Amino acid sequence: MTTSSTPVSSRASSSLRHPGLVEFSLLLLLALVWGSSFLFIKIAVSNGMPPLTLATSRIFIGAVVLISVARLRGQAWPGGTAQHHQPGGAGLWLRLVFLGIIGNSLPFFLIGWGEQFTASQLAAILMATIPLLVLIIAHAMTHDEKLTGPKVIGVICGFAGVVVLVGVDALQGLGAQVIGQIAIIGGCLSYSFYGVNARRLPQMGAEMTVGIILGLGFLSILPIWLTIDRPWDLAPSGSALFAALWLGLLSTAFGNWLFFTLMRRSGASFASNNNFLVPVMGLGWGFFGYGEVPGINALVALVLILVGLAVPRLRRKTA
Repeated sequence: MTTSSTPVSSRASSSLRHPGLVEFSLLLLLALVWGSSFLFIKIAVSNGMPPLTLATSRIFIGAVVLISVARLRGQAWPGGTAQHHQPGGAGLWLRLVFLGIIGNSLPFFLIGWGEQFTASQLAAILMATIPLLVLIIAHAMTHDEKLTGPKVIGVICGFAGVVVLVGVDALQGLGAQVIGQIAIIGGCLSYSFYGVNARRLPQMGAEMTVGIILGLGFLSILPIWLTIDRPWDLAPSGSALFAALWLGLLSTAFGNWLFFTLMRRSGASFASNNNFLVPVMGLGWGFFGYGEVPGINALVALVLILVGLAVPRLRRKTA
């Protein structure tokens, strides 16, 4: 096997450092940035910007920013074939297209559409199920991430939280709010497939890798966006445009870059701890931005989901 086909995680493992003040500060910053996404999605879709337009806009902004930075830093563009230890070939590009769809265009649209009917706080809590979904998908698709007892307990706790959150509305009869929550869960599921498949990518610069995935996601959603939303007929407000710019620059471009940077400094396991903090940050952003006060079911769901995330990691530390 050539070095170009070695996963990022394995090649970077020798340079990992023990998390210190800098790494914990980056983790907190990442959670703060990604936690803001739900509030600004809510602002955009509530002020004249359709979810599909919002998804397309933020993907485009993120792709342009990251690819530009990658080229300025001299990072190589993948060629049509793998050569000179540089990643390339049709297989790589097909994988990048697939990741662009399931990691960007599809979940961005589903989450944006779902937030038309769902409070941003609930969307933030639902996003905390991503690591739990990854456990199940990884068990089926990989040989080295099988479910264990603590992981099963975590999955049960996490999905119990989703039942508490979504099931209350479901008991009252299916309605727009439940449909919105289901759409957000669909976005989480798409993100989870993305996380499992992205680990098989060859080594490339973080900015180039994420930028290309975003760019391909943009190209995949572009004809659908032009056909459905007819953007030349739209008139979003200034607040919606600002929200889209925030999401493109910070949540999409900077957030993804920050995650890759943190993962390469201290490993993917440590970087994934942002999932403990993002729902809490989402609740805070929703409260201060929209005055959304979480109900008791939302708080119970948050506790269950966070316990589900914590149990496998606590067992791993004490093992």
